[in-house]
Amino acid sequence: MISVKVGFIGYGSMADLLTRQFLAHADVAPKDLIIYTRSENAKLQEIHDLFPEITIAKTSLEVFEQAEHTFVCVLPLGVLPVLLENKVALSSEKHVISIAAGVSVEDLKQVTTNAQYSKLIPSLTTSVGIGTSLVNHDMAVSAANQAWLNDALGTFSTVQEVAEENIDLASDLTSSSPGFIAAIFEQFVQAAVRKSSLTEPEVFQMISNSLAGTSKLLAEQGYTFDSLIKRVATKGGITAEGVELSQDKLPAFFDELLQRTEAKYDDHHAEIKEQLKELF
Repeated sequence: MISVKVGFIGYGSMADLLTRQFLAHADVAPKDLIIYTRSENAKLQEIHDLFPEITIAKTSLEVFEQAEHTFVCVLPLGVLPVLLENKVALSSEKHVISIAAGVSVEDLKQVTTNAQYSKLIPSLTTSVGIGTSLVNHDMAVSAANQAWLNDALGTFSTVQEVAEENIDLASDLTSSSPGFIAAIFEQFVQAAVRKSSLTEPEVFQMISNSLAGTSKLLAEQGYTFDSLIKRVATKGGITAEGVELSQDKLPAFFDELLQRTEAKYDDHHAEIKEQLKELF
């Protein structure tokens, strides 16, 4: 991969994840990274201590001016103001990648149509080399810039291009799902503790091993959820009882889960629309 300058504006947990994965797996050298954040934090200090060649910019404008690809990793309501403040630097050669939920590529283009915009929804699971990076490229993004982003992310994740109308729901399935899965199985842990003399750490170890093993069966042995159920749940057996209960109770739970997250995304989109009216 040809050496290019990569920038980050904002340096929270996801920016730190991407930075570390790019350095470890993609062909990105520390000297090619430039980072700006309004307030320095422990994550930024730690990565700079590890890689002193990384440039810490004094302004966001420095990042946009120097980087070919700039990841905007600020809160949703901070994205458009950052772009507006630096509009002068957003030329047609600049590739801007926003990771903010609720901010569409079309929203970004309200600032200026000169730059090339992509949207990225990363996932915590990619920090361990397995997981999905959701990407949506505007039509103006060059083939070379699309390839750079997809190839860089592809060194540590599965890259899936998703249409804007599906990206919120897809985010539930990738970025949010580790939290949903953890919440569901935390309840499984507590139910087992209530039902037995096993300790919480003992139960957690059993279930976490089962989750890890299930993931490997799915990833490495070609199982689907349905085929795995058929492999494990003998008709009329104990496992089949739990499967039957899940099939009875869980559809309503997941329907409501997606309804609630959709409503929250709608709130984000409404806030951005109001912000657009104020800014323009």
